[in-house]
Amino acid sequence: MLMRIFVTLIIIIAIAVGIFALVLPRDQLVRLIIFRDFFDVTLPILAFGALVKYLCTCCFRCKSCHDSKSEKLH
Repeated sequence: MLMRIFVTLIIIIAIAVGIFALVLPRDQLVRLIIFRDFFDVTLPILAFGALVKYLCTCCFRCKSCHDSKSEKLH
């Protein structure tokens, strides 16, 4: 439930920023450019972290991982 609220909030913010980019005069767009610069820097770092997490975690249906875990418990 919390994840749905978070995703909805992010979508609303993205739509609002897109509308502001179309509606605001050029002198007020400087604030939006600051957000763009922030995300230009942070998104590659977040993507790399997500890739490392994806590669280092085991899936729930992976038989080899679950078999090795069950052998360690017994």
